[in-house]
Amino acid sequence: MKTKVVHLFIAFALVLSGMAQSFAKDKGLTAEEVVAAHLKSIGDPGLLGKIKNRGMSGKSSMEFVQGGVGNLAGSSMVITAGNNLSIILKYGGLDYPGEQFAFDGTEVEVANISPGQRSPLGDFIFRYKGVMREGLLGGVWSLGWPLLDIGKRTPSLKYASTRTDGRDLHELEYTPKGGLNNIKVKLFFEPDTFRHVKTEYTLVVQGEQALQAGQTVTRGVPNAAKMASGQGSVAISRNAGIQDQIGDSHYRLVERFDNFKEVRFKDTTGNETRSLVLPHSYMLEYSVEGQGSSFLGHWSLTAEQWMQNGNINPAMFKVH
Repeated sequence: MKTKVVHLFIAFALVLSGMAQSFAKDKGLTAEEVVAAHLKSIGDPGLLGKIKNRGMSGKSSMEFVQGGVGNLAGSSMVITAGNNLSIILKYGGLDYPGEQFAFDGTEVEVANISPGQRSPLGDFIFRYKGVMREGLLGGVWSLGWPLLDIGKRTPSLKYASTRTDGRDLHELEYTPKGGLNNIKVKLFFEPDTFRHVKTEYTLVVQGEQALQAGQTVTRGVPNAAKMASGQGSVAISRNAGIQDQIGDSHYRLVERFDNFKEVRFKDTTGNETRSLVLPHSYMLEYSVEGQGSSFLGHWSLTAEQWMQNGNINPAMFKVH
């Protein structure tokens, strides 16, 4: 009898143990654990705290899929100091010279692609400046990346284990203190390395009508093939009328980070300091559906040269 009781007790204990393990697995990680592991994936915390500024330069390319047709190649530069950030894309097209998004710690500025006109991507960043002010744009390329200073930012973070783009990833839903104009922000991290590989911004504006009767709107951007040859703009324009339907507009901006490599920086004496692991590929995908038209564009940046704790002109964080 005692033997049977012992066997039953062991079996019951094993069931409880299995339930506990299952519960622990379902519970998963906490947001705080993901952030801590992510910071370790970049480099030594002591080194991260000593970085005053950083710069990257390299190649860039863009492609307009909807709302414009064609592609261009050019150069890119990303400069960051504290919370300040400047992203510069140069393509040399007559009607599409490039982009510049700049934050000087107070104001967000976005360059025009022609007098009085911003690109669809530039218009989104200008209208929803909180994306730059919060330090989200540019991911770990920016020293204003909020996960570097999560204690002072105090955002709301919700963890989930998810599968996206055919990959199992850690997901953090990021809500800044005070919100972000109804923009939903999700950060994605690799399951083993905890490297930040993707940020997704989504926004639905209900009943949006950008124009009043008698005004003209330009949707999309000029034909990239004609930009390079210097031919005139072929952006899609139409007149707004009182019969225009008022519908929802769906905005989506996705940042992707890839090709992570070790980068060794030199100190002020010219000696190499400890290294950081940073993405060398940065891609932007921006799309809009609604308002009677659609747009989809891709931009890519490839880092080739790095600089850290150098001399940076504050004017770099202003649009020129």
